[in-house]
Amino acid sequence: MLGALKWMLGLGLVAVIGIAAGVYFAFFGGGPQVTYVTPDLVPISSGSGQPTDQPPVNLPTAVILPVPWTTQAPLGNWAQRQHTCEEASLLMVDRYLHGDHTSTMDPRTADAGINQITAWKPAQDLTAEQVGQVAQKYMGWGYEVLPADRLHMKQQLALGRPLIVGVRTHGLGNANYPGYRTHYEQSGWSVSHYLVVAGYDQNDTYILNDPGISKGHGYHISYDQLMHAIDDLDQAYPSLNAGRVFVVLAPISVSNS
Repeated sequence: MLGALKWMLGLGLVAVIGIAAGVYFAFFGGGPQVTYVTPDLVPISSGSGQPTDQPPVNLPTAVILPVPWTTQAPLGNWAQRQHTCEEASLLMVDRYLHGDHTSTMDPRTADAGINQITAWKPAQDLTAEQVGQVAQKYMGWGYEVLPADRLHMKQQLALGRPLIVGVRTHGLGNANYPGYRTHYEQSGWSVSHYLVVAGYDQNDTYILNDPGISKGHGYHISYDQLMHAIDDLDQAYPSLNAGRVFVVLAPISVSNS
């Protein structure tokens, strides 16, 4: 009788341990582990030959591109840098394309780069097409304006190309933006903006290099929230309305016919 009781207690202990382990792995270790892929940069094809910029057939589960980050006011002079998000976004992608994979740009170097790009802008606020044109004319990059659906976004990131996206700031859902809780979506508080998408993960979440605030580096946002921010821009700023699109830059590869 005593032996049987010990056997039953032992069996119960094993069951408890098994259940506890199952609960642990369900919450902490049961899901797929994220392995970020850093793909090689693929140039943008030009010419009538076979294009070289075909995305992979099987997209990686997650991609993160080491795009260096800066705010649009790297020296803290925000009052003078209210309209330099295009410059900061172009600068981040330009430095990445030149092989700069540092986490954060040197503030003085970033400020000088922003000043240079400001001199090239044809207007204070640019459309997506104009962003690409500035990069092509003054920086020598090829550019494409593409639909901001999940497939195109992930394909371009898998080709090693960061995305430049136009949004409205409060539409991003980042509560660190000034006036987010007290002046939500009010004119002058929620404004037109550009940022860089540097990657995605398996949870339909995209990773931003947002130059608009000091806490914009590596901000994670759902696809639906990002689309809301794009739509929010289109509704609030009809002159900038380009629909759900993004801009990619890359070196130009000339294809032979």
